[in-house]
Amino acid sequence: MELRRLQLKSLEAVSQEIDRLHRGGYQQVGKWNLSQTCEHLADWMSYPIEGYPKMPLPIQWVIGLVRLFRGRAMLEQLIANQSMPLGKPTMPQTVHEPSGDEQASVNRIQEWIRRVEDHRGEIHPSPLFGPLDRQKMIDMQIAHCCHHLRLLLPRSE
Repeated sequence: MELRRLQLKSLEAVSQEIDRLHRGGYQQVGKWNLSQTCEHLADWMSYPIEGYPKMPLPIQWVIGLVRLFRGRAMLEQLIANQSMPLGKPTMPQTVHEPSGDEQASVNRIQEWIRRVEDHRGEIHPSPLFGPLDRQKMIDMQIAHCCHHLRLLLPRSE
């Protein structure tokens, strides 16, 4: 099955897309359902505001090298394409089991979208991309959301 090309311009558009998938139904193309996707995205939205989890030292070194030599280019590519290569590993604590309460997961991501939109305080540096200003952080979040939400095909299409 072909993945959809999803281009969203704002966190509000992300919120509307999640609501559309939740209310109208979707076909799952990837490994995660809407609940798992929302939980993963909420986790990653929390990190720039609350701080990123500590990683084992060898992983910190590798990510630090990537950040130093490719981080900015990778960030710009992510934002421009609003997608990443499929199948890349993520932190295990951000991979969630399927939940029977999709509404709770949707509520959680919607709350984090509001918190990110309203946030005017410190933004913790990304381990991979380094320090980000507010707009780059938001653009990164939108791109990450598009990457995952493209794997859920709305039933209305």
